[in-house]
Amino acid sequence: MISKALHTLENGLKMMRSNSKLFFVGVLVFVFPILFVWITQSFFITAYDNIHTAQKQKVSLLHDAIASSILANSSFEDPTTQLMQKIIAENSDILKIRLVEKEGNVFTIKLSNKPEQINTTEKSDELYRSLPLSAEQDTFIVETSLATGRVWQTFRSVTKNNTSYVIFSEHDFSQVDSVMTSRRQQSYFGLTAIFLFLALLAYWVRKQMDWQAAHSQLVQRLHERDLFSNMIAHEFRTPLTAIKGYASFLQESTTLTTDEKRFATNIRTSAERLVVLVNDFLEVARVQSGKVKIAKQEVDVRTILQRVTEDLQGIATEKGLKLIFKPVDKPVLFYTDADRMTQVVTNIVTNAIKYTESGSVTLECAYKTNILTIKVKDTGTGISADDQQKLFAPFTRVGGVDDSAITGSGLGMWITKQLVELLGGSVGVESIEGIGTHIVMTFKS
Repeated sequence: MISKALHTLENGLKMMRSNSKLFFVGVLVFVFPILFVWITQSFFITAYDNIHTAQKQKVSLLHDAIASSILANSSFEDPTTQLMQKIIAENSDILKIRLVEKEGNVFTIKLSNKPEQINTTEKSDELYRSLPLSAEQDTFIVETSLATGRVWQTFRSVTKNNTSYVIFSEHDFSQVDSVMTSRRQQSYFGLTAIFLFLALLAYWVRKQMDWQAAHSQLVQRLHERDLFSNMIAHEFRTPLTAIKGYASFLQESTTLTTDEKRFATNIRTSAERLVVLVNDFLEVARVQSGKVKIAKQEVDVRTILQRVTEDLQGIATEKGLKLIFKPVDKPVLFYTDADRMTQVVTNIVTNAIKYTESGSVTLECAYKTNILTIKVKDTGTGISADDQQKLFAPFTRVGGVDDSAITGSGLGMWITKQLVELLGGSVGVESIEGIGTHIVMTFKS
């Protein structure tokens, strides 16, 4: 049991030495409570000493006042009795106060806060007999403890006209001690709360260390995954390019039969689809790893839209669609990354052509009050309200196209949204199912 505890302590110390935060919290958990206890104990010792001193001074002043009253008046009974009554009234800690006359070995009570005791003999006279000579100069205190608390029995010798008197008072300090005990308990309750807080803080720091280690491992695994994905994607490109090339040679061959050329065409089409998928995966990896670089410069947005229209005109014509760009009269000068803007617009227009069976795809742009708006309108199948919310989610294809002949990775619109946000803009969709779709991009200068 002891060896196990020592082993656990050793492991804890090693862990604390290896982590400065945990070491700091450990110091707080162990050193701070000890320091607090020591300071609190020192405070209460000092407080008790000060209270003890103040109580002694108070008792001495009371006895001095009574002694002065006795010595100053030839007939001291009435003035001293009044003084005793006033002292009793103003000091709740005084239980008894008496003036005892000494005649030989007999001690007679001459004055008392209890009138029935006057002119009676003091029964408990042992302390009166054993008073030291110093009691004539200073108050002699006998400290005792009763069930109620700390009690002082105090004596002071006074001599007048060759008659010896003893001033006696009894003080109960249980109320003061009760307050101090309550304060001490409150202090230790506070210490317990602080200790529990520090223990919870140490536990939280320990959990933070675990989470940080888990996060570091996850980041490392994600980094390794991205490296692996990039490597695989790049490695796929080379054989796919070769497959496309050989398929083209076979298509152009004069020695192949019609079926063999059809097979070669299918091979080339499949290879081109794989190249598109590989490119999408590479783009996703670059976006997620933050490696996409944005280099903004002033460009005429009309030029970008015109170029995209020209590049994709052939694809639209093959489907029997009209691809229209409606330019504005004035130049639309805007600070942006021309290559990335071209990529974004190309993705959206290609997507619009893909899902439009008849009609047209139209590009528009407007620049007002430092806001650039680009719209791509199509007369395609449209998107339902539910699907509009999922349009830009990764690996999601809306409009029931999963079961259609339209192919794709489901990453194009997600990549587009990420690039638009990197360019400092936002993208939204306006669509009525069965009528058409408007993709709207907004950029602030």
